[in-house]
Amino acid sequence: MKRIHEITLAVALMSALAPGFSSGAADIADADTNATATRSMQNGMAYITGGVGIDEADALRSVAHQYSLRLTFLAQGGQFLSDVDVEIVGPSGASVFRTRTLGPYLYVALPPGRYQVAAYAAGTKQVRVVVVNRHQGTNVQFAFVPAVRHAVAPCCPTPPTIR
Repeated sequence: MKRIHEITLAVALMSALAPGFSSGAADIADADTNATATRSMQNGMAYITGGVGIDEADALRSVAHQYSLRLTFLAQGGQFLSDVDVEIVGPSGASVFRTRTLGPYLYVALPPGRYQVAAYAAGTKQVRVVVVNRHQGTNVQFAFVPAVRHAVAPCCPTPPTIR
């Protein structure tokens, strides 16, 4: 069974990387968890998100070199985090990319430049300014601590009831 999964994964990766591939999307499937990472396009930029399960995470890391910006999302304690809303603002100040992650990894093929990356998770927002250069990719890690919600205490004791 593992051998069949490896062959399926290899075929999916080759399809995504083959010259003339025109659908704009390729799936990297993890048979053990039914999770799928899909290579997609947005505003002319290729991206992939996922990494749920060991096989899918390994498959994503194996194609990481194809993407100039590689984001990883963690929760408090180092656990991987999914369903993170991400917005990337380009050098012109306009939003160039938006998505919600399908796993702890988001890889985006951005042109060289300075970008502002905002990530929203666990009730908080984090922003990083990153520089993507022409020759090597940029790795950025976001670690979220859940927002603490304090109970609201009344300012004054409840007045006694008059009978």
